[in-house]
Amino acid sequence: MYEVPVPAGTTVLAVNPARWAGASARAQELSTLLPAGVVAGSLTPATSGARVTLLQWLMWRDHNTNGTRDEGEVLPLMSHDRVAYSTEATDVSFRSAAPEMQQRWTFKAGWSRAEHYVYLPLNSTTYQRSLISAAVERYTLHEPTPVTSQ
Repeated sequence: MYEVPVPAGTTVLAVNPARWAGASARAQELSTLLPAGVVAGSLTPATSGARVTLLQWLMWRDHNTNGTRDEGEVLPLMSHDRVAYSTEATDVSFRSAAPEMQQRWTFKAGWSRAEHYVYLPLNSTTYQRSLISAAVERYTLHEPTPVTSQ
């Protein structure tokens, strides 16, 4: 687990990927991370030597200031991005049956932010989904935006 306390009122947070180093040891063969229901023969390339781990972003607010994450303290995120570690650059695509979806996962070697995109093209029944490596950067936390119109 990588945790960074954010003092009250702070809106910018610097990320230090070196603190994720321990999680790189948990990397596993990419094929073991594919979702259930991959259409047989759709994985391209059929093999990849990459070992990968995908971590989920989580933010929480310590309401009772006890320093631990308790029930009801997790904040909702508007992102399905992942923190990704890959032992080598890899680019795989595959198809899943339910829901019908064409997926492409592109990871660079080392740590990165895997940005998640999914959409349904006009006049299509096949969703397009991707996880694509991007640089690990500084992230800005935003204050809630007031509703200004109905």
